[in-house]
Amino acid sequence: MGKKETKDKKPAQFKKIYELLSKYTQVIIVGLANVGSKQVQDIRRILAKRNALLVIGKNTLFKKVLATRVQELPKEHEYYEELAKFGSAIKELDALKNSVAGKVGFIFTDTPVFDLKPIIEENKVETPARVGATAPIDVVIPPGPTGMDPASIQFFHALQIPTKIEKGQIQITKDFVVLKTGQKVGQSQAVLLQKLGKKPFLYGMEVLACYDNGSILNKQQVSVNLNDIVAKFQQNVRNVSAISLQNGWVNEASAPYLLANAFKDLAAIGLQSGFIFDQIKQSSAPTTAAPVAAKAEEKPAAQQAPAKVEEPEEDVDMGGLFD
Repeated sequence: MGKKETKDKKPAQFKKIYELLSKYTQVIIVGLANVGSKQVQDIRRILAKRNALLVIGKNTLFKKVLATRVQELPKEHEYYEELAKFGSAIKELDALKNSVAGKVGFIFTDTPVFDLKPIIEENKVETPARVGATAPIDVVIPPGPTGMDPASIQFFHALQIPTKIEKGQIQITKDFVVLKTGQKVGQSQAVLLQKLGKKPFLYGMEVLACYDNGSILNKQQVSVNLNDIVAKFQQNVRNVSAISLQNGWVNEASAPYLLANAFKDLAAIGLQSGFIFDQIKQSSAPTTAAPVAAKAEEKPAAQQAPAKVEEPEEDVDMGGLFD
């Protein structure tokens, strides 16, 4: 009965994925390794509030839909009447096919991946170290009481863990490295951590890539902080402006400062000579400050303009879709 129900759902799932690929210009691929069903449901609800839809299904089905969506839909297709309304082929989706591998889910949304990534990845759950799992981090037991009675001391000795008996319980005397990053969890390590009540691993969804209007952003690219990019860009523009001013180069970066400096000189002459033109009346001081890195040209004391006030710089499931 279960197999028949699954078979009956496939047409609906095929059509829904086809529709979503037509509706959204962005598909975020998330890794689901060691992610439990409750976590999936929790993040699904959170994403729904941000106009994002999480779909989890078989990769073979998703690839089949992709292969269909990147080509013109033939009239003899079994779902032609229902799918034709979604328009012509979207060939750019072909860039997505190599990302459909392993245990992954797909988030359909028009919200920028940079806004959703923190929300997707912050939902993590403490998990015990299970036999056969790969340690994502180093696991170290610090010195201190274990809460275990002396009868278990042989277990610690077998693992060569430095211990002593104090106040009727076993106490670890030195840091003990149980696992290193990338190491497989063995039986004794799993039992030790279980006895100590440790859940050393944090698991949650991880953004692996993002399809965006025909382009694929990899894991490193989607991890970029946009504020950092803007700050670096602004700093580089200031550096270009400073170098250009020092060398007398006129370009888009230096032109505003050259105009501002020229106005300062004219304003100084006007104020000294008593010739007050309209621009001096409208602005008692220029609003654009030259970059800090640019050095002001030295003038003889007799020619020094009056001190100017510099203003601060502006930093420029489906309810289970499908699980």
